[in-house]
Amino acid sequence: MIVIAKHILTTRLVLEIKQEVYLEVWDAPVGGRLLLDASGLRVDFDIRHIPEFSRATFTIYNLNEKTIRGLMSGDRYVTLKTQLHGGRVDLLANRFIINNAVDELTLPDRITKLFCFDQTRTTFLEKPIAVPVRGNPTLVNMMDRLLYTVGYGKTRREEFKSFPQGLLDIPSKKPTRHLNGNAQACLRKLEGEYNFTTYTVDGRFLFMYKPDIKDVRRTDLYTVKPIELRTVDMRSNPKIGIATCIINSNLNGSIKPTSIIDLSKLLVVAVDAEEQSLQLVDQYLVNLKENSRYQSFAITHTGSNYTAEWSTRITGLSPTRGKLMPTNNWASATYRRQ
Repeated sequence: MIVIAKHILTTRLVLEIKQEVYLEVWDAPVGGRLLLDASGLRVDFDIRHIPEFSRATFTIYNLNEKTIRGLMSGDRYVTLKTQLHGGRVDLLANRFIINNAVDELTLPDRITKLFCFDQTRTTFLEKPIAVPVRGNPTLVNMMDRLLYTVGYGKTRREEFKSFPQGLLDIPSKKPTRHLNGNAQACLRKLEGEYNFTTYTVDGRFLFMYKPDIKDVRRTDLYTVKPIELRTVDMRSNPKIGIATCIINSNLNGSIKPTSIIDLSKLLVVAVDAEEQSLQLVDQYLVNLKENSRYQSFAITHTGSNYTAEWSTRITGLSPTRGKLMPTNNWASATYRRQ
């Protein structure tokens, strides 16, 4: 009886922490031939959605030498999906191109690391461009011309996140705007002028405006449906600072750059609690219940089908003025330090 009981307990523990990671390598950015299905091997991942373009490191254990050589010859594209407890399958990386691969023998394992980035970097961002945009163009006019020239096609309104009403349709003061350099350099110039940040997600672009206190009421920040985080979603307490927060939650593939995160369900502070529900920086807590929404500025998904790592780390921006600087300056300073 004792042996059976122990066996049942062990089985239950294994089932409770079932983390599935499905990694595939293809020979084309769309369609193509499947070169590797590593779902049966140990796979660790670190996927970072940060400004300009997303990037990732995938670590695969104990591939054979022939497979490793195949990964290092020609353009290869990685797709990664996750699943917890047999539930929803999340797509975390869609055809990221392999930029570099490192293979090392660390007994008893052979470890292969794939360093990748979103394919939009080579497909669109690095392409040269030299075009004039005439007729006092709006931001949308310039973005359409820029991305259409490099083969992306026209932008869609849903790709512009948190922009104040009317900003996208304001004509430029200059009758003709010249877009010169590669697409990434042109986007950087427009970002500085219109105060937005560019992201790449699943092969498409997202542009997020960083509102200051004067812009908030003209944005959809408090009308769009947010992602509400609850205590059961968290791996540690959020850290609230000046116009920013750091959130460490359980892995959640639905959280992407520009997602609006609502922390209001976490704002329960009891004076007799052993630990505060929020960690405050310099006692900064002003109308937090009414200002509990944050823009997702930088996101890191990390996990493994072998270890307990399974988390999403979010750097969030709050549309309120900090003590010394507006939100957009704080965001830039925070990103440079990372």
